[in-house]
Amino acid sequence: MKYKLTGHAIDVMTSRGITIEWIERAVESPSFHTSISDFEEHFFKTIEEVSNWCLKVVVNPTSMKIVTAYFDRNMRKKGCKDEN
Repeated sequence: MKYKLTGHAIDVMTSRGITIEWIERAVESPSFHTSISDFEEHFFKTIEEVSNWCLKVVVNPTSMKIVTAYFDRNMRKKGCKDEN
């Protein structure tokens, strides 16, 4: 994986049961991706192993770091894609 994990990302992965494989899937082949700014991108991926929950991975593309990851309930309701 081309990104490094922050300490916070490692902590939330452990506490939320999120695997590195799921994060890699989200970043490499997202269901939906949005660029918030030069310093923040959001990657979303449906994870079949956990009842199709929507994993959100927040990345800082400038520093090439994964900042955080969590299951996003709002995006799950949207089918893990943008419906604007």
